Amino acid sequence: MLDANKSAVISGGYVTELVYELLDAHVDTLRMARDLDGDPAWAAHLDYLRDLQRVGREALAQSARR
Repeated sequence: MLDANKSAVISGGYVTELVYELLDAHVDTLRMARDLDGDPAWAAHLDYLRDLQRVGREALAQSARR
C-alpha cells in the first residue's frame, strides 16, 4: 500500500510507484473478471484496461530513458 503523504506525492519516484500500483491493480481486475469475458460490457472494459496498461507501461519506459 502506498503512503499518500504530501511530501511523497511531490517526489517523481512516488508517481512512478503509483503508476505501477495502478497497472498491477488492472492486472488483478483482468484476472478476476476473466470469466466475465462473454459479457459485452465487461469484454469492452477489459479491452480498455489492457490498452491502458500497455500505454502506461510504454509511458513509464519512455520516462525512464530520459
